[in-house]
Amino acid sequence: MENQLTQETRITKEYIEELLERNALNELKNSINTLHPADIAELMSFLDSQKQVVVFRLLRKDLAIEVFEQLDFEQQENLLQSFTDERVAEILNQMSPDDRMELFDELPAKIVKKFLGLLNPEQRNIVATMLGYPENSAGRIMNPHMVDLKEYYTVEQSLERIRQLSPPEELAYTAYVIDAERHLLGRVTLRELVLAKPETVIRDIMKKDIVYVFTHDDQEKAAQIIQKYDLLAVPVVDSEKRLVGVITVDDAIDIIEEEATEDIHRLAAIRTTEDEYLHAPLWNKVKNRFIWLAVLLVGGTMTSFVMQGFSEIIQAIVALSFFVPMLIDTGGNVGSQSTTVMVRGIAVGEIEKRNIWKIVFSEILIGGILGILLSFIAILRVIFLKESLLIGIIVGTAVFSIVFVSNLVGIFLPVLFKKLKMDPAISATPVITTLVDVIGVFIYFKIAQAFLHF
Repeated sequence: MENQLTQETRITKEYIEELLERNALNELKNSINTLHPADIAELMSFLDSQKQVVVFRLLRKDLAIEVFEQLDFEQQENLLQSFTDERVAEILNQMSPDDRMELFDELPAKIVKKFLGLLNPEQRNIVATMLGYPENSAGRIMNPHMVDLKEYYTVEQSLERIRQLSPPEELAYTAYVIDAERHLLGRVTLRELVLAKPETVIRDIMKKDIVYVFTHDDQEKAAQIIQKYDLLAVPVVDSEKRLVGVITVDDAIDIIEEEATEDIHRLAAIRTTEDEYLHAPLWNKVKNRFIWLAVLLVGGTMTSFVMQGFSEIIQAIVALSFFVPMLIDTGGNVGSQSTTVMVRGIAVGEIEKRNIWKIVFSEILIGGILGILLSFIAILRVIFLKESLLIGIIVGTAVFSIVFVSNLVGIFLPVLFKKLKMDPAISATPVITTLVDVIGVFIYFKIAQAFLHF
């Protein structure tokens, strides 16, 4: 391990570029092939496209496939365009089906059609099956090369089958037990097989309390199940509960990262994009932000219309306008907090129908307490600015009302979007802020009208 760390420290982007400049390809080949595939992929990401091709050609064949699967889509596409059809076919046929499917989902249909022709019949059938499932579904990202054992196998027969299948490391630890029609019956770990007597029948040692997902389930559900039950993999079954594949923990991590990134973008009112930030065209970056910002700008004019409706009271008591920014900022902050908590809770499955009212009552209490505390601070601020106590009471009452209402809006908006089969993250921070601004200004001047008898 110590030697590996020393080697990784020594091999840097500058070191690789220096060797390429000196055309010391043998030295570079010997150095780069000692690294972990993830480290090689990271180093390649700092090189330009031409140097990436050179470095990739220097990798051992078995290592090259692992490195290729670790690369970003743009880097994979660049390499494939630089290779002969024979080399492309070799790479695609050796890739794991789930990683290959992820690549195909990103490529134009014309290129996918060409690549399908380069696959051997077995791999082409696997791709065709996976393409038949909806995008972002469990069937689309599963790996069909799992370890499956018949219920009547002995431990000795089971171990021999595992040797024959020679599964990759992430698929070797758990085997799934099936009947003659491939219905999923249970699971057994490699540890249990090794410790059991050779003549033991699998049905006698398998665990029947197995969790699984269906091919048409959302990929996020599969990731949540792996996370909830601390699994290395979750089996995928069809509508008749026949085993068709497995989703591994490394895929779950990718899904969680992808979904989290998407939610963060939506919470910031940025349209999601499939492109990596550094590789996305400038116009796409502008467009992804502009559309939402333009909508919010138009929505923000509603605040001005509300204030115009109360122009008489504003002209009579100008001091009321001094505290509008404070009120709308407070309402926006409270609404953003509550909607962020709700979106996160919905995303990780903490918030469901059975506990929604418990959460609502809890947030009503929280909103009320926050409203009281912040209203006292607001009154003190008005007094500090040497305005009348009446103005202070108006502002304090408005703060309490706005905080209470903003908190409720922040709770119910994500739930409403979920009920409408829309992504709750659409109730993003700028969206909730814009909405609460309009509501807050209206509440403030309505309270002022009531106290001042306008």
